Amino acid sequence: MKLRQPLGKNFLSGLLSQGKTLLYRWCLVVLFLVYPLHASAQRLEKALIAYSSEGIIPAFLAYGIERGFYRKAGVDLEARLVRGDLAVSAMISGKEVDYNYGTISLLLAAVQGAPVKILANNSKGVPIYLMGQGWIQSPKDLKGKKVAVASLSGLGAMSARVSLRALGLDPNKDVTFIVVGSPTIRMAAMESGSVEAALMPVPWNFKMREKGFKELIFTGKVMPPLPAAGIATSKEKIEKNPEQVRKVLRGFLETLKAVGREGKEFTGFVARRFNLEPAAAEEVYKFVLEVLTQDGTIDDASLQEYLEEVKKETGVKRVIPISDIVDYRLLREVAKASER
Repeated sequence: MKLRQPLGKNFLSGLLSQGKTLLYRWCLVVLFLVYPLHASAQRLEKALIAYSSEGIIPAFLAYGIERGFYRKAGVDLEARLVRGDLAVSAMISGKEVDYNYGTISLLLAAVQGAPVKILANNSKGVPIYLMGQGWIQSPKDLKGKKVAVASLSGLGAMSARVSLRALGLDPNKDVTFIVVGSPTIRMAAMESGSVEAALMPVPWNFKMREKGFKELIFTGKVMPPLPAAGIATSKEKIEKNPEQVRKVLRGFLETLKAVGREGKEFTGFVARRFNLEPAAAEEVYKFVLEVLTQDGTIDDASLQEYLEEVKKETGVKRVIPISDIVDYRLLREVAKASER
């Protein structure tokens, strides 16, 4: 009967050597698999885009970022809530803010000579409601009462004035505007009874209806189609970094297409973001489809009509061509390239 010889040093050394070789090969495989991803992430340009509302329109932006459309386009886009006028100032000065999603504040600034351009629009309607206390029976009940708005300028203030005029009231004499920050705080002001009405973006009107408040008027019915939100930036950004601008517009277009085709996914996103019941989220999505632009543009006639309203609000008399403020050329260039 033969006995096996004990394992010698040479055998053990050989085994260890083979193990090291195998480990080394696996490390190389992992390195080659992971490094391209890491390198790709390293190549992503960082950019900051500001928005000034908590309503449904910035949800387009958030959806695109969450789904990775902007990263896929080559830009690591961060969205941050910033008051409209501050965001415009920061963008023009080149400090922190690269883009602005609240194109209304940009339009107001551009009318007054600011070097900015609106490059794309995702909405052709005003997603705002004037909400009132449950006891209000007619517009006359608002006379002498307080109306909560986000600010005394910009889209919110303009929407409030137009809505009140449509209800037969004089916004300069019949009501008092109270600046009450975010929609959350405005809803709290309504619940406490400290104001009788408040201007609220979609989908806050759904949340307020559940609490017994009334929809007095939908601003979208009494205002012309306008560039409520989209992509805007400074002329300097376009001149110095046009490639980054194209990347942002590429992500924007992909988001626009996705929102139109991904009803179930976007509805779920809205329900989570605003803590809505599924039925309410579906209503919001139907509304979104009504105001969603098809290709990120709005016709010149509608833009001109709204521009004249802005000029009245700001007291500007000079003639301003739409092309000085809105420029869709880069957007169309990106769209054409994506079709190839």
